[in-house]
Amino acid sequence: MDEDALDAVLEAERIVRLAGWHVQEHMALERLAGTVGLARARFEPRSEVIQLVAYDGEHLGHVRRESPPGQEKRWVAVLKDRARQVGTYPSAAAAAAALARACGKLVEGTS
Repeated sequence: MDEDALDAVLEAERIVRLAGWHVQEHMALERLAGTVGLARARFEPRSEVIQLVAYDGEHLGHVRRESPPGQEKRWVAVLKDRARQVGTYPSAAAAAAALARACGKLVEGTS
């Protein structure tokens, strides 16, 4: 396979992965539609590693687990559309609450 063909195949694979990501995100957001208060939905239903976060159905961002197997769990909160990390937390719930606070949805000290 020549280099141009390989580049085209790699670009097509990237486009398919991105489309799959958008479909999964849409499905998770559908599960969060109509929720009241702070809610999370698994991005991939069989795994808790990435969870979308919403408040009153509004998509705020996501939390993801960033800890190697066997180590203490560490969760990162990431703001929607900004890819900016809010911080690192000991649980998905704590990361989601921090994300909501960063978006002005919760006051400090609530979860």
